[in-house]
Amino acid sequence: MTPKAAAEAARTAGRILLGGCTADPVDVLDAVAADPELWQGITLTGAFIPGVNDRDYSALGRNGTVETIFVTSGLRADRAAGRVAHLPMHYSAFHKRLARPGVVDLVILTVPPPQDGSIGLGLCADFAPAAIAAGARLIGMVNPQLPDTPGAPRIPVARFEALAESSAALPELKSTSPDTINRQIAQRIAGLVPEGGTLQLGLGTLQAAVLEAVQGRHDLGFHGGMISDGVLDAAEDGGFRRGITTGVALGTRGFYDRLGTADGIRFGPVDQTHAISVLSGIPGLTCVNSGLEVDLTGQVNVEYLNGNQSSGQGGMIDFIRGARASEGGVAIMALPSTAKRGTVSRIVPQLAQGTPVSVARSDIDVVVTEHGVADLREADMDTRRARLIAVADPAFRDDLMRAGQ
Repeated sequence: MTPKAAAEAARTAGRILLGGCTADPVDVLDAVAADPELWQGITLTGAFIPGVNDRDYSALGRNGTVETIFVTSGLRADRAAGRVAHLPMHYSAFHKRLARPGVVDLVILTVPPPQDGSIGLGLCADFAPAAIAAGARLIGMVNPQLPDTPGAPRIPVARFEALAESSAALPELKSTSPDTINRQIAQRIAGLVPEGGTLQLGLGTLQAAVLEAVQGRHDLGFHGGMISDGVLDAAEDGGFRRGITTGVALGTRGFYDRLGTADGIRFGPVDQTHAISVLSGIPGLTCVNSGLEVDLTGQVNVEYLNGNQSSGQGGMIDFIRGARASEGGVAIMALPSTAKRGTVSRIVPQLAQGTPVSVARSDIDVVVTEHGVADLREADMDTRRARLIAVADPAFRDDLMRAGQ
């Protein structure tokens, strides 16, 4: 089947779940972009990752809607061509929604070539299994560039309504080298990871710095929503001997090729990677996430930038609460103390009016900057203000003390 024929087969669906990250069905979407009459009044939904799945999905077809838990550059209200409905939902809640029969009519995602009568989910096992198990129709875009990873879930070929050919390049995330500030933060984080613990990290420079900081520790595991090159590098160097579990992989082309033969990496859907029942049972779960700003009560903004919704909560809250429920676990919010070349403090007196509270003050264990560790566990309001001011950049501490009075 051609991508256009796949798009035509999808035209009767009311709501379509699109694969995210490397599972984005680019060829089908390109066919609809070239012929908008193919889709009329369809709702598209998915976890579109900022910086990766930045297409304006609202511009596809006629009179459609996009439901998204992340606002990307293509789906921002001031840029999108059509209607965008932002769902402020955690990963676990979004997964439960997709798992209800009748919510999703059709799943379209990119998959590796079939083997022995089944098809693996490649590098993206997060949300599709929920809708598939709930009875949604299924179309696969077969892309030989996508590795058939040994640890990913598999689906019988017969479960697919159709398979189409794909030649789209896989999205890549280049490796980054940590700067001095991120290395300082990472060293403080490494000191909080208990012996025999399990790490959860987001993507980006801080992740790379933390992986550097725990290099040589062979007693750890990894359990997260996403991995990139650095996690596999660490595993190949003897790290994470307690195992690696993830929902998605995103990195370089070489990373994808290595994952095709990598043993010991388990890909699972969100009800296995983010469920509180699973996370609470992992001893010493240490979750490290980043925010844009933290106020003096401990509230965190991870979504609003310059007054605009620029991302979403994602799975952060699931991991934070899972770490706090874990025996010996710790939920860490890590961020540089300043932004805009040191001219703006990221420790602020209070979040600006209209800025959503992404992480409640009651959900954070510790805040880490390059200047120290603010332990907020069981701290009263005066104590947490004092501890947060102590990890702010020295140039802003006096102003914060006056504002906090």
